[in-house]
Amino acid sequence: MTDPAGAIGPNIRRRRQQLGLSLDALAKTSGVSSTMLSEVERGVKNPTVKLAYQIARALGCTLTDLLEEQPSSPVTVVRAEQRRALVDPDSGVVRHGLPARLLNNNLEIAWYSLPPGQSSGELSANRSGVIELVTVLGGTLTFVLGGERYTLRPGDCVTYGPQTTTEYRNEDPREPCELLLLGDTSRVA
Repeated sequence: MTDPAGAIGPNIRRRRQQLGLSLDALAKTSGVSSTMLSEVERGVKNPTVKLAYQIARALGCTLTDLLEEQPSSPVTVVRAEQRRALVDPDSGVVRHGLPARLLNNNLEIAWYSLPPGQSSGELSANRSGVIELVTVLGGTLTFVLGGERYTLRPGDCVTYGPQTTTEYRNEDPREPCELLLLGDTSRVA
Protein backbone atom coordinates (compact mmCIF):
# COMPACT_ATOMS: atom_id res chain seq x y z
CA MET A 1 0.00 0.00 0.00
CA THR A 2 1.49 3.34 -1.07
CA ASP A 3 1.21 6.35 1.22
CA PRO A 4 -0.63 9.10 -0.70
CA ALA A 5 0.72 12.00 1.34
CA GLY A 6 3.18 12.78 -1.42
CA ALA A 7 0.70 12.26 -4.29
CA ILE A 8 -2.58 13.65 -3.01
CA GLY A 9 -1.14 17.12 -2.39
CA PRO A 10 0.14 17.72 -5.94
CA ASN A 11 -3.10 16.27 -7.35
CA ILE A 12 -5.15 18.68 -5.23
CA ARG A 13 -2.95 21.59 -6.32
CA ARG A 14 -3.19 20.57 -10.00
CA ARG A 15 -7.01 20.28 -9.88
CA ARG A 16 -7.33 23.54 -7.92
CA GLN A 17 -5.19 25.40 -10.43
CA GLN A 18 -7.02 23.85 -13.41
CA LEU A 19 -10.23 25.25 -11.92
CA GLY A 20 -8.60 28.65 -11.39
CA LEU A 21 -9.17 28.56 -7.63
CA SER A 22 -6.97 30.23 -5.04
CA LEU A 23 -6.25 28.47 -1.75
CA ASP A 24 -8.66 30.86 -0.07
CA ALA A 25 -11.44 30.11 -2.58
CA LEU A 26 -10.97 26.35 -2.11
CA ALA A 27 -10.89 26.83 1.66
CA LYS A 28 -14.20 28.67 1.54
CA THR A 29 -15.85 26.02 -0.67
CA SER A 30 -14.46 22.99 1.16
CA GLY A 31 -14.60 24.21 4.75
CA VAL A 32 -10.91 23.29 5.17
CA SER A 33 -8.58 26.10 6.26
CA SER A 34 -6.21 27.56 3.69
CA THR A 35 -3.31 26.75 6.05
CA MET A 36 -4.29 23.08 6.14
CA LEU A 37 -4.83 23.04 2.36
CA SER A 38 -1.37 24.51 1.81
CA GLU A 39 0.21 21.91 4.11
CA VAL A 40 -1.64 19.08 2.35
CA GLU A 41 -0.68 20.38 -1.11
CA ARG A 42 2.98 20.53 -0.07
CA GLY A 43 2.86 17.01 1.43
CA VAL A 44 3.59 18.34 4.93
CA LYS A 45 0.34 16.95 6.34
CA ASN A 46 -1.70 13.88 5.46
CA PRO A 47 -5.41 14.82 5.56
CA THR A 48 -8.01 12.80 7.41
CA VAL A 49 -10.49 10.90 5.25
CA LYS A 50 -13.13 13.47 6.21
CA LEU A 51 -11.00 16.45 5.13
CA ALA A 52 -9.89 14.76 1.91
CA TYR A 53 -13.54 14.00 1.10
CA GLN A 54 -14.46 17.67 1.68
CA ILE A 55 -11.63 18.80 -0.60
CA ALA A 56 -12.58 16.34 -3.35
CA ARG A 57 -16.22 17.41 -3.17
CA ALA A 58 -15.22 21.08 -3.44
CA LEU A 59 -13.04 20.25 -6.47
CA GLY A 60 -15.93 18.40 -8.13
CA CYS A 61 -14.15 15.05 -8.21
CA THR A 62 -13.98 11.84 -6.23
CA LEU A 63 -11.49 10.99 -3.52
CA THR A 64 -10.19 8.21 -5.76
CA ASP A 65 -9.48 10.82 -8.46
CA LEU A 66 -7.29 12.72 -6.00
CA LEU A 67 -5.31 9.59 -5.14
CA GLU A 68 -4.54 8.67 -8.76
CA GLU A 69 -1.34 10.00 -10.29
CA GLN A 70 -2.09 9.48 -13.98
CA PRO A 71 -4.81 8.23 -16.30
CA SER A 72 -5.22 4.47 -16.52
CA SER A 73 -4.48 2.46 -19.64
CA PRO A 74 -7.15 0.08 -21.06
CA VAL A 75 -5.73 -2.77 -18.93
CA THR A 76 -4.57 -1.76 -15.51
CA VAL A 77 -3.20 -4.08 -12.87
CA VAL A 78 -2.65 -2.44 -9.51
CA ARG A 79 -0.82 -4.64 -7.03
CA ALA A 80 -1.82 -4.36 -3.38
CA GLU A 81 1.52 -2.78 -2.45
CA GLN A 82 1.10 -0.16 -5.22
CA ARG A 83 -2.47 0.81 -4.41
CA ARG A 84 -2.94 4.31 -3.08
CA ALA A 85 -4.72 4.62 0.21
CA LEU A 86 -5.53 7.45 2.54
CA VAL A 87 -4.80 6.63 6.18
CA ASP A 88 -6.55 8.81 8.74
CA PRO A 89 -3.75 9.73 11.17
CA ASP A 90 -6.15 10.05 14.11
CA SER A 91 -8.36 6.96 13.78
CA GLY A 92 -6.34 4.61 11.57
CA VAL A 93 -9.30 4.35 9.17
CA VAL A 94 -7.96 3.45 5.71
CA ARG A 95 -9.69 4.40 2.46
CA HIS A 96 -8.37 2.58 -0.58
CA GLY A 97 -9.29 4.21 -3.86
CA LEU A 98 -9.82 1.50 -6.44
CA PRO A 99 -9.37 3.17 -9.83
CA ALA A 100 -11.86 1.91 -12.37
CA ARG A 101 -12.71 3.40 -15.71
CA LEU A 102 -16.28 2.12 -15.64
CA LEU A 103 -19.52 3.76 -16.71
CA ASN A 104 -17.69 6.62 -18.47
CA ASN A 105 -15.77 7.38 -15.28
CA ASN A 106 -19.05 7.79 -13.39
CA LEU A 107 -18.41 4.90 -11.00
CA GLU A 108 -16.24 5.40 -7.97
CA ILE A 109 -15.10 2.35 -6.04
CA ALA A 110 -13.53 2.58 -2.59
CA TRP A 111 -12.64 0.05 0.05
CA TYR A 112 -12.64 1.14 3.69
CA SER A 113 -10.87 -0.60 6.57
CA LEU A 114 -12.08 0.54 9.98
CA PRO A 115 -10.00 -0.55 12.99
CA PRO A 116 -11.87 -1.75 16.10
CA GLY A 117 -13.81 1.07 17.77
CA GLN A 118 -13.09 3.64 15.03
CA SER A 119 -15.15 5.83 12.72
CA SER A 120 -14.72 7.66 9.42
CA GLY A 121 -16.12 10.75 11.10
CA GLU A 122 -19.24 12.42 9.79
CA LEU A 123 -18.88 13.02 6.04
CA SER A 124 -20.74 15.95 4.51
CA ALA A 125 -23.66 15.46 2.16
CA ASN A 126 -22.77 14.50 -1.37
CA ARG A 127 -23.75 16.27 -4.58
CA SER A 128 -27.34 15.93 -5.71
CA GLY A 129 -27.79 12.99 -8.08
CA VAL A 130 -25.08 10.77 -6.57
CA ILE A 131 -26.25 7.30 -5.58
CA GLU A 132 -24.07 5.12 -3.38
CA LEU A 133 -24.06 1.49 -2.37
CA VAL A 134 -22.18 0.22 0.67
CA THR A 135 -21.68 -3.49 1.29
CA VAL A 136 -19.97 -4.99 4.32
CA LEU A 137 -17.16 -7.42 3.54
CA GLY A 138 -16.21 -8.26 7.13
CA GLY A 139 -17.04 -7.25 10.68
CA THR A 140 -20.07 -5.22 11.72
CA LEU A 141 -20.73 -1.73 10.42
CA THR A 142 -22.86 0.88 12.08
CA PHE A 143 -23.87 3.03 9.15
CA VAL A 144 -25.23 6.45 10.08
CA LEU A 145 -27.23 8.25 7.41
CA GLY A 146 -28.49 11.69 8.43
CA GLY A 147 -28.48 10.64 12.08
CA GLU A 148 -30.36 7.36 11.48
CA ARG A 149 -28.36 4.25 12.41
CA TYR A 150 -28.28 0.96 10.49
CA THR A 151 -26.40 -2.14 11.62
CA LEU A 152 -24.91 -4.09 8.72
CA ARG A 153 -23.11 -7.44 8.84
CA PRO A 154 -21.03 -9.27 6.18
CA GLY A 155 -22.98 -9.49 2.94
CA ASP A 156 -25.50 -6.79 3.94
CA CYS A 157 -25.70 -3.71 1.76
CA VAL A 158 -27.47 -0.37 1.70
CA THR A 159 -28.19 1.91 -1.27
CA TYR A 160 -28.96 5.59 -0.78
CA GLY A 161 -28.91 8.98 -2.42
CA PRO A 162 -26.67 10.84 0.04
CA GLN A 163 -28.13 14.30 0.16
CA THR A 164 -27.41 14.07 3.86
CA THR A 165 -24.42 13.28 6.06
CA THR A 166 -22.94 9.79 6.29
CA GLU A 167 -20.65 8.07 8.77
CA TYR A 168 -19.08 4.61 8.89
CA ARG A 169 -18.56 3.31 12.44
CA ASN A 170 -16.99 0.13 13.72
CA GLU A 171 -18.31 -0.09 17.26
CA ASP A 172 -16.78 -3.54 17.86
CA PRO A 173 -13.83 -3.14 20.27
CA ARG A 174 -12.07 -6.29 18.98
CA GLU A 175 -12.68 -6.87 15.26
CA PRO A 176 -11.94 -4.66 12.25
CA CYS A 177 -14.66 -3.83 9.71
CA GLU A 178 -14.19 -3.85 5.93
CA LEU A 179 -16.66 -2.26 3.52
CA LEU A 180 -16.90 -1.59 -0.18
CA LEU A 181 -18.40 1.66 -1.47
CA LEU A 182 -19.72 2.08 -5.01
CA GLY A 183 -20.66 5.61 -6.03
CA ASP A 184 -22.66 6.33 -9.20
CA THR A 185 -22.15 9.93 -10.33
CA SER A 186 -23.81 9.50 -13.76
CA ARG A 187 -26.88 11.50 -12.68
CA VAL A 188 -24.98 14.54 -11.41
CA ALA A 189 -25.82 17.61 -13.47
